[in-house]
Amino acid sequence: MGHNKTVILITSGLLLFAAGFLFTFKGEAERYRSGIATAVKVEQTWKLPSLLKEVSGIAFLEPGKIACVQDERGSIFIYNLKESNIEKEIKFAGKGDYEGIAIKEDVAYVLESNGMIYKISDFLKTAKVETFQTFFNSKNDMEGLFYDKSKDRLLIAVKSKDPNSEDQKGIYAAQLPSLQVDEKPVFKLTFKEEIFDDIREKDIGETFFPSEVAINPSSGEVLILEAREPRLLILDPAGVPKKLYRLNRKLFPQPEGLTYDTSGNLYISNEGKPATIHRVTLTPN
Repeated sequence: MGHNKTVILITSGLLLFAAGFLFTFKGEAERYRSGIATAVKVEQTWKLPSLLKEVSGIAFLEPGKIACVQDERGSIFIYNLKESNIEKEIKFAGKGDYEGIAIKEDVAYVLESNGMIYKISDFLKTAKVETFQTFFNSKNDMEGLFYDKSKDRLLIAVKSKDPNSEDQKGIYAAQLPSLQVDEKPVFKLTFKEEIFDDIREKDIGETFFPSEVAINPSSGEVLILEAREPRLLILDPAGVPKKLYRLNRKLFPQPEGLTYDTSGNLYISNEGKPATIHRVTLTPN
């Protein structure tokens, strides 16, 4: 009888523990779902071929085409949105960790996570390659690259450790054509604003990990993606944070690419199986 009581008590305890765990998990899941931004709406989706399952950066090229890079392969892939296929591969380097692409006219720029920038002139034809090592390194884990046409410069986002402070994440500018990077960021994220209250970490630098940066061509707002916890941060043109959207992980499992087309449509790419490119709209909640 004593043995049976012990078994019953252990079983009851396990059942109570399981029930408590499920209740907590359900509560967390409900809170997560309720926090997903309804303002970010997917209008159209392209499922990418396996060669682009690790797509890490995109740049609009011309009507119906997007230039892509992926983590491990030193190639630019021209993806045709109308045909839903890769129509061209342009090799510029060997294996590496390529995280961003930007295009100015017939010149493509590719960012490696160690801070190396590849300049590929006449990239669709002769593809002449030059390399420029910035003051960033692998500890900074560089991930975002964008051509800012209004000021003829590249914007570069730090994902991990900012070279100026562990309590901030900076968006830096590389001036063209020199590719000289300013030592001070043009936009500085300190995460002190109220919109970060729910995600702010004790170690401030762990609050947000930028994976891409872009500028809205019509409003001048700065968009910053996070892939680790799928989010989209919006800064006003002066760099002040104004909106933070939590993205639906089912649709945005690992968002790492941002680009606008000439009509002002926004595209977000995601690593995954399959990887995807979404055309999205941002609307008021």
